[in-house]
Amino acid sequence: MKKVGIFFIWKYINSSRKEWLRFDSLFMILGIVIAVAVLTVALAIFDGYQKALKQVILGVNSHIYVFKPGESNIDSSHVQQLEEFFQAQPEVCSISRLIVTEAMVTAGGRVKGAVLRGIEWDQEMPATDYRKYVRTGSFQLENPEDIVIGYRLADILGVGIGDTVQVINPLNAEFTPLGMRPRSDNFRIIGLYHSGMYDYDSKFLFLNLPAAARFVSLQDEITMLEIRLQLEHIDRADYLAYVWETLLNDPSYEYQIRSWVDFNGNLFTLLELQKWVVFIILSFLVVVASFNVISSVSAAILERKRDIGILKAYGAGNALLRQLFLGRILIMGVISVIAGLLAGILFARFLSWQAFFLIKADVYFLEKINVSFPLESILVLLGVSMTIISLSALLPLRQISRLQVTEILRNES
Repeated sequence: MKKVGIFFIWKYINSSRKEWLRFDSLFMILGIVIAVAVLTVALAIFDGYQKALKQVILGVNSHIYVFKPGESNIDSSHVQQLEEFFQAQPEVCSISRLIVTEAMVTAGGRVKGAVLRGIEWDQEMPATDYRKYVRTGSFQLENPEDIVIGYRLADILGVGIGDTVQVINPLNAEFTPLGMRPRSDNFRIIGLYHSGMYDYDSKFLFLNLPAAARFVSLQDEITMLEIRLQLEHIDRADYLAYVWETLLNDPSYEYQIRSWVDFNGNLFTLLELQKWVVFIILSFLVVVASFNVISSVSAAILERKRDIGILKAYGAGNALLRQLFLGRILIMGVISVIAGLLAGILFARFLSWQAFFLIKADVYFLEKINVSFPLESILVLLGVSMTIISLSALLPLRQISRLQVTEILRNES
């Protein structure tokens, strides 16, 4: 932009008449601020939900699972060979043995289906964040009768720390004089598991690995191996699982290796699609707000016809005049968009801090509103908003080229 253009824009900003505080200008700014704020809140909630969901999934579960197809288990000799193989991989952070089975838990006449997990809780570097999520009581499963259960499951059963629950394994029946009877044992609750995700907190039971092996009658066998990756390789888990499954493609093993992406990829793809669909729909709020930009620029051109005629008479071209008006609008547009962005961030933060309105955890998986502000989302929001405002300002600026100097001055004289 030429120096004369910068001069006139600066004079406009510092004008004693404060033309940018006129009603139509303020109305335009307010419309853009509200539209951008709504768009910011929507993106922040979607990004926060995705981030929180991913953190919980990757905290409760491991990054990669190794198991045999069907109902087959991995015997101890193969476990050792697998551990040696994965320990040699630079992407692997830790390996844990796991026993998983469906069970029923009962207390005080109440019965609830559950998922029992036998874990190596005392590992120096466990494959999951089990210890982090035991927020009440102790996570140390030192005794065979110790158990940690989800806090929502404890609420359903009406039990707490120190209480006893009976766990029934319908898949492991015992012969008795009265016939077949499902295996059942009593366990003492030493801790409550609180991940923040409804499905996990209402179903999970945790035993130490030897106790779980006895309960499901497994000798020298485990259900699967859990593998935790280095942080920089988490998003490559599906590729690494494919590579390692190919390397272990031995007919005597027949292992399946699956990553967290394989189990949850469709969910995150759907969330990403929903986020951008909502973004596109809510972007029309900025389009509606930009109608005020069109009317404001059109009114400014009509009011400044005499000034435009004088500038044209002194040799100012249409391009320079368009730059003057566009520069004024872009300044107000930048201020409006930034103000809307800040207002949206503050409101989104308020939604994440408040405790009056909570989402239904059994529907949305998580029990509170989470927000996040990734740089890429903010840049897209700023870019789209400023593009809409700029295009809206350019539409009425075409009037300038149709204004003739002689006609303007004749009418003004």
